[in-house]
Amino acid sequence: MNKDLCITPNELLARYKARERNFAGIDLAINARALCDANLSNTIWSGTYLAGATLTRCDLRGAQLVGAYLCGAWLVETNLSDANLTGATLTNTVLWGTNLTRAQLLGANLSGAKLYGANLTDANLRESILCQVGLFGVKFERGYPRKVDCTGALLWDTTMPDGTFVSGPKYLK
Repeated sequence: MNKDLCITPNELLARYKARERNFAGIDLAINARALCDANLSNTIWSGTYLAGATLTRCDLRGAQLVGAYLCGAWLVETNLSDANLTGATLTNTVLWGTNLTRAQLLGANLSGAKLYGANLTDANLRESILCQVGLFGVKFERGYPRKVDCTGALLWDTTMPDGTFVSGPKYLK
C-alpha cells in the first residue's frame, strides 16, 4: 500500500466528475468504508487495493479491475456487469445481490466469497478458484452451467445454487 495513492471517497467522486477514469493503483481500503450509490462506470482500477472497502449500490459497469485486491470487501447490490476482474483477489469478499452479468473473472480467486443473490449470467469463471464459496440464491439465467463458463475452475467445499455440495477438490471441464 502506497500512502501517496490513498484518496478519500469525496476526492474519488470529484475526480470522476472531472472526467478522470483511471484510478489504477489507488488505495481505498481505509477510506472507502461507506461509498454508496456512486456512479463509477467505465473506470480503470487495475492493481487497486480495495481490501475491506464497502461499496453499496455502486455502478461499476465496464470497470477494469484486472489484478485488483478486494480481499474482505463488501460489494452490496453493486453493478459489475461487463467488468473485467481477471486475476482479481476476491477472497472473503461479500457480493450480496451484485450484478456480475458478463463479468470476466478469469483466474480470479473467490475463496471464501459469499455471492448471495448475485447474478452470474454469462459470467466467465474460467480457471477461477471457488473454495468454500457460498453461491446461495445465485442467478444463472437459463440454467447452470450453460450460461456461465467455469471451464478449469477449481471447486472445493462449495455449495452450488441448487443446494448440492461439492466437497472437492474438483476441476470443472
